[in-house]
Amino acid sequence: MLGSNGSVSGGAVPVSALSGVRIIDLSRHMSAPYGTVVLGDFGADVVKVESMPFGDPSRRTGTAFIEGYSAMFLQWNRSKRSLAVDLRTPDGLEIVTRLAGSADVLVENYRPGVAEEIGLGYSRLSDLNPRLIYCSVSAFGPDGPLASDPGTDPVIQAMSGVMSLTGEPDGGPLLVGVPMADFTGSMALVQAVLLGLLARERTGRGQQIDIPMLSVMLFGLTTRLASYWANGTDSVRFGSAHSVVAPYQAYSAADGDIVAGAWAPEAWPRFCEAIDRLDLVDHPLFATNPDRVAHRAQLNAILDDVFAGQTVAQWQERFHQARALFGEVTTIASALDHPQVRHLGLVRTVRHGALGDISQLAPPLVLSETPADLRLPPPLLGEHSRQILFEAGYSDDSVTDLIERGVVATPGKTLIPDRP
Repeated sequence: MLGSNGSVSGGAVPVSALSGVRIIDLSRHMSAPYGTVVLGDFGADVVKVESMPFGDPSRRTGTAFIEGYSAMFLQWNRSKRSLAVDLRTPDGLEIVTRLAGSADVLVENYRPGVAEEIGLGYSRLSDLNPRLIYCSVSAFGPDGPLASDPGTDPVIQAMSGVMSLTGEPDGGPLLVGVPMADFTGSMALVQAVLLGLLARERTGRGQQIDIPMLSVMLFGLTTRLASYWANGTDSVRFGSAHSVVAPYQAYSAADGDIVAGAWAPEAWPRFCEAIDRLDLVDHPLFATNPDRVAHRAQLNAILDDVFAGQTVAQWQERFHQARALFGEVTTIASALDHPQVRHLGLVRTVRHGALGDISQLAPPLVLSETPADLRLPPPLLGEHSRQILFEAGYSDDSVTDLIERGVVATPGKTLIPDRP
């Protein structure tokens, strides 16, 4: 599969999975930029178009900064080139329009209607470039009663039912501890772009793609949705426990917390072997999973005492020997330092233009022939403006003029610094 900006002859394997694919990325914050990170890691040329004078708002968002640079921006924007342009000017709009005219994909996450208002909507750009795959991520979708309302991760977690399912049974609804709506929206973007490129190989045409974050989160209800449609079970909070399998939840060992469980019917005897309680295998209250779910409180009263009797390491060894489900409840720091995570090689570094080496997490997808690569560090605001404009056919004099007039910015010519 090839983009319009690259070619491979003689059946040669491309350098990376998305070599030759150019993506114009107008998105901000996380709900799309984290997806274009993955596409960039796999070889797409992602041109991050940032509105002047401040650029992506995530450059100034949050509480974690490294020497003044937003840690969140650094996580969401590697493997991209930054073009800083004033979209309020006719010349700035012309630059982005020209780029879109030869691009394979355009990504935006403005509120519905905004892209059309500024002159970068699908109908106009697809007329100029019929092969363009135009991908929009929004909170609620392009139309409907809430289409124009703002919505970010917590709002979507609330409205999708996810918050009502998260927390302890006797407590209130809670946010998932990571921005799941933003994350799932970003990963749906990756899927959508790849599907759009695949379809274009067959049809020769681009298309418009909409990704409502609300839809994506609803799609993730899975087991809860199955229970609701089967027996009418609405939102119930189970804390750390699985909603339809028992035992499968967090327990306290002598020196820390663990998760242990038995998913399939054949797993229950292995679980009982690991805790040295084979007498529970055929116990009339616990013999089947429906029995164990119905009598979860009685079962946990037994298991709480059992797990408190040994350390995490001891339980790890016993469950490993029994081939039963087990995991230590880790902190972020201990998870990143876990031998299995180190073996997977997920933690990498890239050299940032101002900060030197900074840590990044590699994509979780492993392709044997076309692996991902952290190709570029998170860019300074406008770091690649000159390069991108030259590639678009602007002369050296034209680029200098655009910079001097403030239509385009580079790090050395940015009136507002790249940090808060």
